Amino acid sequence: MTSECSIEELNSYDDQALIALDWKNLTCLNGRLLELHAEGALGNEEFAKLPRKPILCIDQIERIDDEAIEASFTFPADAADWAYDTDEPLEMLFQDQLDQLVGFWGSRKANGIGRALSSGLCELKQSLNFEAGKTIRFQLEKRKWVENKTTGTGTAIFNGRILDAEGAVILETQKVIVGILLPADVHALRSQHGGEQGVSGDPTVKQTNLRIPIYDSATKQSESSAEGVIDVLSATQAIAPDLWPFLFHFKGDPVVPGNFGTHGMIALLKETASEVFGVSNPLFKSMSIKKFSGMIFEDPKQIRFELKNVAQNEAGDVVAAQANLYLENLDGSRMIETPIYTFKNLTVG
Repeated sequence: MTSECSIEELNSYDDQALIALDWKNLTCLNGRLLELHAEGALGNEEFAKLPRKPILCIDQIERIDDEAIEASFTFPADAADWAYDTDEPLEMLFQDQLDQLVGFWGSRKANGIGRALSSGLCELKQSLNFEAGKTIRFQLEKRKWVENKTTGTGTAIFNGRILDAEGAVILETQKVIVGILLPADVHALRSQHGGEQGVSGDPTVKQTNLRIPIYDSATKQSESSAEGVIDVLSATQAIAPDLWPFLFHFKGDPVVPGNFGTHGMIALLKETASEVFGVSNPLFKSMSIKKFSGMIFEDPKQIRFELKNVAQNEAGDVVAAQANLYLENLDGSRMIETPIYTFKNLTVG
C-alpha cells in the first residue's frame, strides 16, 4: 500500500524520522531520502543503491507509483557549485538519471541490485549543458514489470523523457530496461573479473571541474577500404581503482556507469566527425539501440571503443552503424571475446 506524502512534509523530518519511513511505499521522496538511499541507510545496504552525488543529479521525486515516475533537478545558481566542467556535454549523465530512476522503481518491487540492460531509440532534441539555475524534469511511463517468481527479482521497462521548465523535450528514450539482479550473481561476476580491488577516497570532498573519462587520443586507430567510409575506428581507455566515478557509483559496489562508457563512444565519434568529415562542433543526436551485457569493475585493465562503418549521410550527420565496447587486459588481449556494450546507428551532427 502506498503512503501519501508531500515533499514539504518530508523536508521537515530529520534523518531519524526519514529512515523510519517505508521508502518503498512513499509516493514522493525528497533529496535527503535519495541521499540516504545512496548511502544504504534505508535497509538497502546489501541491495540496490542510487549513486552518490555528483553522479546523482536528481533533487527529488515528486511522483512514483505503479505507472509513472516524475522527478526534477535544478542546476546550482553559481557555477562554482557545479561539480563538472561547465562545458562538459551532459546528455549521457542525464540519460543515466533515467536509468537510475527506473532501477530505483524496480528496487521498490524486488530486493536485488539494479543494472541497466538496454534501451531503444534515444534522441536529443536540444543541447543539454550546464545552465545556472535551470530546472529540468524527468518523466517516465511504465511499459512493463516482468517478475521472476523463481528468484524474486524482475525487470522494469519504461519510456523516459527529459523536459525543460517550459515542458519542451530535451531528450527522449524508448524502452529503458533495468534488471534487478540477485546480489550473489553480481558478486560472482565481480569475483570472476577481478573487481574486488576496492576504491579509496572521501566522497564528501567537494568535486570541481570534473570531466567524464574518455579514451586516450594517442590510442586512436582507424581502417578504411573505401573513400568516405571508416571501416573500423577504435581507441582505448585505462581503468584503475582511482578513476573518480568509482567513488560515487555505487557505495560498496564500484562500477563505471554504463552511460559514461556511452559518453566516451560519442566523444570518439564527435572527434572523428570534426577531424575527418569536417563537421563543425558536432553534437550527439541519436542512437537506435543500446545494450549492456557486462560491467566495468575497478580492477586495472583497459576498455576498447570500436566503431564500425562510420560514414556521413545525406543530411550531413556522421553515423556509426555499430559501436562496441570490449574489456581488455593491459596487454590488449581480450578478457571477454564478445563486447559488453553494443550500440546501433550512433549519430552525431
